[in-house]
Amino acid sequence: MLRLFLTVSVLFWQQLAAQDEVDNFCYENDCIEPVEVIVAKNYEEKKFLHPQGVETVVRGMHMNRAIETGLERLFNYSHFSNAAGTIVPISAPWVVSGSMENGTMEQTFIISVLIVAEVITPPEPTDQTVQLGSRPSEWYYVRAFDQKIDGQQYEKAVTEFRQDLEQDNQHFDPRFIISFYSTHGLIHMGFRKIVNPHG
Repeated sequence: MLRLFLTVSVLFWQQLAAQDEVDNFCYENDCIEPVEVIVAKNYEEKKFLHPQGVETVVRGMHMNRAIETGLERLFNYSHFSNAAGTIVPISAPWVVSGSMENGTMEQTFIISVLIVAEVITPPEPTDQTVQLGSRPSEWYYVRAFDQKIDGQQYEKAVTEFRQDLEQDNQHFDPRFIISFYSTHGLIHMGFRKIVNPHG
């Protein structure tokens, strides 16, 4: 029992430290922040306003390669590969969304970045694999990490987070979301909360 308590305590303090890193990064870089936060055990519930963004679907690749391919398309969009032939400012974080099947990530990912709020009407992409999009305000279960993880570690972290949510009887969309704030491993991992699972 003591070991369990100590393990949960360590995870909680690691979560707080990682969240502080994300908060500091966003304070310095003006990235998207939640409008409401509920602190849970070793994750948080956060409500995000979803501004406009740009996204692409990448299939048949492992996650890291899919992110590279997707970000290249999105970077091209923001640098003249759009109907206006102009620069469209984008902002951190960059986000990957995907699914797990039997503990393994399926090789279809949605890669997206935010378009800064100052761009009122973003131009349409000229690349047919890229599209503009926005979603309504939604709640997410979120866990922060401040050290680099890779490959199968992502699968393990997603699986463990999902198991924790199931153990807490939380209702959530099984698709995972990972938001990257830096190349040094500063990330948010999340699942969209289903607010009214029976309605």
